[in-house]
Amino acid sequence: MATINRDRVQHFRGHDLYDRDGEKIGAIEEIYLDAETNEPEWALVHTGLFGTKRTFVPLRDATERDEDLSVAVEKSAVKDAPGIDPNGQLSQREEAE
Repeated sequence: MATINRDRVQHFRGHDLYDRDGEKIGAIEEIYLDAETNEPEWALVHTGLFGTKRTFVPLRDATERDEDLSVAVEKSAVKDAPGIDPNGQLSQREEAE
């Protein structure tokens, strides 16, 4: 499947995000574009037992899954990712984490 373009990806706010194995990661709150390329780079996703944790998930190689999105990472990697403030910009170090 093709990678989702920046116009189409905005449609997925409020939809579910799935990992590469088809496991639900959480609900997409927001989509963030790369500051230099203006291409989709991150999704802010509500994760955790009650959706109370917010985690940035990389959208590289994301594909459509019915009305939702699927990403190329495992749910466990997202679960273990550090929580990051959704109101700021990610540093290169935070992106790597």
